[in-house]
Amino acid sequence: MNYLKYSVYILLLTLVLGCDKDKFSQVKTIEFPAHETKLAVTAQMSTPHFNPNVFTVPSVFVGNSLGIVDTEDYDLIDDATIKFYKGNDELFDFTYDSNNILYFGEAAPELTQGTYRLEVSAPGYDPVSATQTMPTKADIVNVSYEFEKVPSDFDSDLYDLMKIRIEDPAGEENYYFYEAFFEIKDLGSGQIYTNMTYPYTDLPVAEYGYNIGEVIPDITFDGNEYNLRLLMQSKWLREDPNTELIAVNLVLYTGTRDLYLYETTRSLNQDAQGNPFAEPVLVHNNMEGGFGVFTLHNSVVYRHEF
Repeated sequence: MNYLKYSVYILLLTLVLGCDKDKFSQVKTIEFPAHETKLAVTAQMSTPHFNPNVFTVPSVFVGNSLGIVDTEDYDLIDDATIKFYKGNDELFDFTYDSNNILYFGEAAPELTQGTYRLEVSAPGYDPVSATQTMPTKADIVNVSYEFEKVPSDFDSDLYDLMKIRIEDPAGEENYYFYEAFFEIKDLGSGQIYTNMTYPYTDLPVAEYGYNIGEVIPDITFDGNEYNLRLLMQSKWLREDPNTELIAVNLVLYTGTRDLYLYETTRSLNQDAQGNPFAEPVLVHNNMEGGFGVFTLHNSVVYRHEF
């Protein structure tokens, strides 16, 4: 019995004395594969915007990709050649603007329905390209507007409710997002101006895009009518004795699938930054031969008078 007791003591003593930090650590060197730098292109194009302050001239950013362990800045490529086609017809040239570090095309003609192709090449890089089809513009069937109709989840105020019934084209993947602008008259000067408001929906189908805000895929109502609900506030304008609320201008956008995927994955990617428990999210890419995106969207404006 004593022999067994002593044996246990000796074993425990050996384990304790033999325990140092080196016994519980191991260094493993991970070799990252060599990165082949490629062109990285961003081109998000649209039809003319309701807000004249929003720049809608076709523009393209051209840089280069970096590896996961690279520490240098990416290159701003100012000697790229950009070709832009609708079908088989080349549309216009792009000129580099060093102040904006963008290549700009022409303001006209407007980008109408059809299939467009963007091709980008630069010395020392393989060429890249992407294709997009401009979606059908939203068909707004009916609009109604009610003041202070819906209680908010965020505060104690009642929000205005704008209902928009749209006819979704069948057999086409469309993604809708929106903006709204109040039209206001200054009763002192008689001047009419617009004020951007920030509508949101209480519909559960909405997702979030990084630059476009809420976006609604048509997967649940493809080819059918859909009732879109937007909540916004106008009470502060209607109670101002110096102004008169004249109308609201709804801007309803229709984007491509690539726009939807790029905006939503970019939003998720940003949300995961700095969170050690979040899985990394790859930002959507549709540029063949390289990295980046080419997207299209259009818009229609509905003016609802009060």
